[in-house]
Amino acid sequence: MTSKTENDSSVYQKLAETLNKIPEGFILTEDGTHIRLLKWLFTEEEADIVRRMKLWAETVEELSERLDLPLPGLVEKLEEMVNKGLVHPINTSTGRRYGLFPYVVGIYEEQVERMDKEFAQLQEDLFQKGKYSLFETEPPIFKVIPINQAINAELVVHPYEKAEEMIENAKSWGVRECICKKQQGLLEKPCSYPSTVCLVLGKKENQIAENKNNQVISKKQAFEYLYKAEKAGLVHCSMNVQSGHYYICNCCSCCCAIIRTVSERNQPFAFVKSNYQISIDEELCVGCGVCVDRCKFDALEVDSDMCTVDLQRCVGCGVCAIECPEDALTLVEREEKTEPPVTVRDWMTQKAMSRQIDPSELL
Repeated sequence: MTSKTENDSSVYQKLAETLNKIPEGFILTEDGTHIRLLKWLFTEEEADIVRRMKLWAETVEELSERLDLPLPGLVEKLEEMVNKGLVHPINTSTGRRYGLFPYVVGIYEEQVERMDKEFAQLQEDLFQKGKYSLFETEPPIFKVIPINQAINAELVVHPYEKAEEMIENAKSWGVRECICKKQQGLLEKPCSYPSTVCLVLGKKENQIAENKNNQVISKKQAFEYLYKAEKAGLVHCSMNVQSGHYYICNCCSCCCAIIRTVSERNQPFAFVKSNYQISIDEELCVGCGVCVDRCKFDALEVDSDMCTVDLQRCVGCGVCAIECPEDALTLVEREEKTEPPVTVRDWMTQKAMSRQIDPSELL
């Protein structure tokens, strides 16, 4: 006879396999850390429902019929999962729909209110056991967005490389507490940077208000948050696509899982592939070291009263340049440039091919 514990684990293992079929992937550990994390997030009933859901959202009636679940009470169950950040709700002209969330960016970020010390530790354990898997396949999920003020004024900059244009083109705006900073704080590794800095961008008016984790702000306020993050020395990052950006993270190397990992590698540029690099005007530089203190990737050092740069460590964020008292640093184009996928769907297709997975059953 199969025990209830074994049945529970089987449901959670199937959920883990479903999440790993999403192009973004999910870390599967040999010691079962991923199962313990999923048990914190999901009840057994929730796990059994979500493991059978699709990426492209369905109505409650469609889910009831396909999953052979009784319609009465199903909306309440789904809305409870929405409230817990476990499924993705979409309001359409044909009614409210529910779909699978990737674990990152998705389920994890939605735990900003629920997260406690136990979950923070489970997440850290999961990250430590699988952090380098984030960079094993192309394309990267994150793209560093250069600070516009730091870019050489003679350069033509693509819209997807301008945080300002992402904000300008949105129809609604929000800000939320950084999940990474909260997680590290719960692990008694508090961050000195501002914590409410994650910008959320809506393609429709009033869209931001649909998520309880978002604080609705104006476009003007979104720019203010952006410039506050720049001044503080945080790195702008967003989805590695040319269009359809729905967030701008403002990241530090002490908390952000991706920036933490990149900064640990000997060649951060190889994993970020920015189109920019810092250039130092030797006639203006006085070797004051302000830029060295601001660099998150240990790309700069002062030698003989002159700042030098390791271009394999520079990711072209521009955080160093905007506080240089001599205006000796600017961002210039790299000789080798890359273009991100055009849309989120293109990114998912390329990622699935790179990971050699077939997510068609989730569509």
